Amino acid sequence: MNDFEIDLPNKNELMVNVTDKSLYPYDFSSFSLLPLQHTASFTLTEKIKNILFANVSQTSLINEMANKGKTEYVAKLTDYAKDKLNTGEWSFGIRKKTGETYAVLKDSFSGRNQSFVTLDKRVVQDFGVLPQLSAIQGQLVSLAEQIESLNQIIQRVEQGQYNDRFAGFFSARQLIIEGMSTKDDFVRKELLVSAIKTNNETIGKLMFSIHSDSAVLLDVNTAPKDATRINNFLQTSIGYLNSSVQLNLIAYTALGEQDALYSALTNYQSFIEQKLLSSNNSEKTVAWLLDNGSKGNQGKIAELAQNVSDRIATLTNEYHQERIEVLTYEHKEDE
Repeated sequence: MNDFEIDLPNKNELMVNVTDKSLYPYDFSSFSLLPLQHTASFTLTEKIKNILFANVSQTSLINEMANKGKTEYVAKLTDYAKDKLNTGEWSFGIRKKTGETYAVLKDSFSGRNQSFVTLDKRVVQDFGVLPQLSAIQGQLVSLAEQIESLNQIIQRVEQGQYNDRFAGFFSARQLIIEGMSTKDDFVRKELLVSAIKTNNETIGKLMFSIHSDSAVLLDVNTAPKDATRINNFLQTSIGYLNSSVQLNLIAYTALGEQDALYSALTNYQSFIEQKLLSSNNSEKTVAWLLDNGSKGNQGKIAELAQNVSDRIATLTNEYHQERIEVLTYEHKEDE
């Protein structure tokens, strides 16, 4: 995570075609969110590009990226000094004396000192976590593909009281599409934050439903007919949960919020591990029961759920390592 290679997107890649009907699937089978994930990634790199071109010259770009978090010095120049520098009559000469850092303006031809300017310390933080967040976009897209694979083999059944828990997904998806297509930064942020709030409510309801239904499915006293019905509801809920989590990852990517993104990932992984991959007294997991309790689901739910959990673990391990390196560096700076 120390080296970053960022491809700056072109304008076509940044545009959300709001009339593209593939963004609005209502077939209730598999809700592909990969186009939105790709657009969110391009939006993130566009933010980096804007910061680069607005704040640093091409010659200082390499130093800015290599020394992120280190101290740079900014000269306060008078208009007279600026004019002399622009004409080439004066040039910079920098030295340290008695612990104080300052710049010397000297005559370019005679070499004589002409003036002195104070250099202020400034910590380079313009990029924040954007380079790190950009670096994991490929892994997030890969994770999104794994989630879609899991969704594609899950059977969905829409029925009764469960529908309101599923409707939040469509509301949040629409808010994200509208948010990513708006040009006003304030409106964009408001729409994306609203989508996240809606999504979190949906995720909470779905997690509780899955928890309750799992307990019934794991109960050896549950009648076969009821087990089949619960199995169908569980698969439907898991599918919507997967897609809702994906929406939050897209929203946090578009907002450039790294810590919140990792929180969403960790919350999702914890639920998978504790509710889908943990075993009961008979050593059977909910994922195993889903694989073996329905016809035609290919028996890969447990495998794919484990793959998703493992991918998230890889991402979070890199995140922890990065934080350790940052804290170590800050500790050395304070000494």
